[in-house]
Amino acid sequence: MTEFRKDMLTNTWIIMAPERARRPMDVSQGSYLMEELTQWDQYCPFCPGNELMTPPEVLAYRKPGTGSNQEGWTLRVVRNKYPALSPSAEPKTVKKEDLRERIEGFGYHEVVIETTSHSRDFAQMDIGEIEDVIWAWRDRLLSLRADKRVRYALVFKNYGHNAGASLGHPHSQIIATPMVPKKIKEEVDSMRTYYENTGECLLCAMLHDEKTDGKRIVEENESFTAYCPYASASAYEIMIVPNQHASEFIQINGVAVKDLSQMFWSVSRRLNAVVGGLVPYNLWIHNNPWWQDCDTSFFHWHIELVPRLTQLAGFEVGSGFFINHTLPEEAAQKLTSIEIA
Repeated sequence: MTEFRKDMLTNTWIIMAPERARRPMDVSQGSYLMEELTQWDQYCPFCPGNELMTPPEVLAYRKPGTGSNQEGWTLRVVRNKYPALSPSAEPKTVKKEDLRERIEGFGYHEVVIETTSHSRDFAQMDIGEIEDVIWAWRDRLLSLRADKRVRYALVFKNYGHNAGASLGHPHSQIIATPMVPKKIKEEVDSMRTYYENTGECLLCAMLHDEKTDGKRIVEENESFTAYCPYASASAYEIMIVPNQHASEFIQINGVAVKDLSQMFWSVSRRLNAVVGGLVPYNLWIHNNPWWQDCDTSFFHWHIELVPRLTQLAGFEVGSGFFINHTLPEEAAQKLTSIEIA
């Protein structure tokens, strides 16, 4: 039966239409088979030996005795060669012309080259390698936060062509902006309203509800819970939430980094097993905005992982409604039924 479900974080309605799963559709159209992958590409700017094809690194985890911008690294962070924003611009330069308003394109745009392998993503990486990725995110957010002109920084990952990745080599990105994005403001407003009305954190309450119901839980460990949200906008969407209330991702500790690394590894393997290939996906971290003027300790940071198994069409783009053809309860059941090694 088709139904509307409300996403309490963004106050948007999602259409659940499991009957549409019967449409002729190749759900693996955007996935990659293991045999199609390569470990090194001479033309890839992110592969070892091609360090001079990227801007200079701003952070690197390296083997002892190796120098900057050469081989010997296990992870590198560089400025994006074709950035969406630049730190050399000035965010305070506001120009208004009648109904038109613009601000110079200030910001930071960085690329986290997660592994020396041209193909290995979280599902094929060692847990220690994934831990390094998480520490790199933390380290760069701490650095970017020191620039008081920055109000928000989004860590995100596009894996696979269908998810918007322009290069196949696994990497994530960080874009820092002088204003807080609209979607983050919506979540802040929802959490603030709930906190003012109940004295509780909205995401803590939602997590408690999910654990009580149990139907959409995918995986749990000491630090995190992964589940398919009640109002998932797309098939096999997964939310990863800290079990204990925390507003700042940058406050993550060593135990939590290990637990999150294990969860990335196992959740990725579950998704690949269910779909039958390496799943293209978008991943992002929603962190507490760096407000200077008010308390947002009620905010609960979280991670969203959205597989890209179908394309948005005219109704979704034109109306703002998302149609999900796989019930989150069904998705969670399939994901948890997978045995991973």
